[in-house]
Amino acid sequence: MSPDREPLLVVEKLMKRFGALHALDGLSFHVSPGEILGLVGPNGSGKTTAINAISGIFRPDAGQVRLDGRRIERLPSHKIVHLGINRTFQVPKCFLGLTVRQ
Repeated sequence: MSPDREPLLVVEKLMKRFGALHALDGLSFHVSPGEILGLVGPNGSGKTTAINAISGIFRPDAGQVRLDGRRIERLPSHKIVHLGINRTFQVPKCFLGLTVRQ
C-alpha cells in the first residue's frame, strides 16, 4: 500500500466467542482500494465467522471494522449493505436443467 492511500477496509483485533470457543481471537488485516484479499484456512478456522462479523450478521465481542474510515462493527447488516458490504451464501446443489456451459 502506498503511504498516501488509506485502506478501504480495516479490521483490527476482531474477537468473536461462542461460549468457551474463541472463533476470532484478535483478527487484523486491511484491504486497500483495488486489492483483492482471500481468506484461506481449514474448516473451523474462523473464515465464515470473520465474514459474518464484517458484514454485520454477527456482532463482534471486541475489535473494530472500518470502511472508508467509518466504524461499522456495531451497525446492523441491513445498514452495512447500503455502505457496500454484503455477503452471499453457498448453495451446493446441482442444476439438472442446465448444461455445463450455462
